[in-house]
Amino acid sequence: MVDKTDIKNLAVTETASIDQVKKEHFSYINKENAYHTAHVLKKIIKSKVDNIKYLYLVISSVDPEVAERIMEEFDDEMKAQIIAEMLSLIQFTKSEIDQFDKILRKLLTEQFGGRYVLAKIIEYLDIDQKTVINDAVTSRYPETASAFRKIMLFFEDLFNVSEKDFARIFSDIPSDVLSIAFCQMPSDKVEKLYAVMPKGIKNMVQQGIEFGKSKYSRTEIKKAQQYIIEYSRNLERDGFIDSILGDDSGKEK
Repeated sequence: MVDKTDIKNLAVTETASIDQVKKEHFSYINKENAYHTAHVLKKIIKSKVDNIKYLYLVISSVDPEVAERIMEEFDDEMKAQIIAEMLSLIQFTKSEIDQFDKILRKLLTEQFGGRYVLAKIIEYLDIDQKTVINDAVTSRYPETASAFRKIMLFFEDLFNVSEKDFARIFSDIPSDVLSIAFCQMPSDKVEKLYAVMPKGIKNMVQQGIEFGKSKYSRTEIKKAQQYIIEYSRNLERDGFIDSILGDDSGKEK
């Protein structure tokens, strides 16, 4: 004879099929908010490593195109781990899925719009465009200028990171890009660059900087600096360096 308690426990631990999950949960996740979803999932995983199972749940439950966009925000090692886990059988109770669905929906609602969307837009602007926007916000809306500046990454901001992160950013940049990016920089900034470079590479960059002082246009210099900014953002996004502008920026650590 089956005990009533056993029946109750069975109901609580009822597992849900993937088709059922797709029908009843995560329908609010789409291509437009895939970036935000990945951002929130990263925060959830960071709070507790075991929460990575919920990333597998979401990836398995949403449309393939949406899943692809979410996975684009993770590094190659994590992508491989996601694929491996999805090939195995991961079971979730219905109550567990319901609970996480409510949590994720709430977090995404809080993340929609605001600085997160703005940070994503600004990320693809060149330095001149950023400068114009920053100057306009500072002059017209001084009360929001400080918050706005925290999501606006300039080349100069890269000199405020830790020594370890500074070396991580600039040690892998091609020497010709460094030569162009630094040919008009103040001497203290140039010396800081030299301090993290191997002697052979340093000599090449030194020659390139001297040669470039009278050769490269402002546009070429800004383009080289933008390359380094985007590279540093990728390192930050993949967790190889700490947040460049701090926790209040529009990016995850």
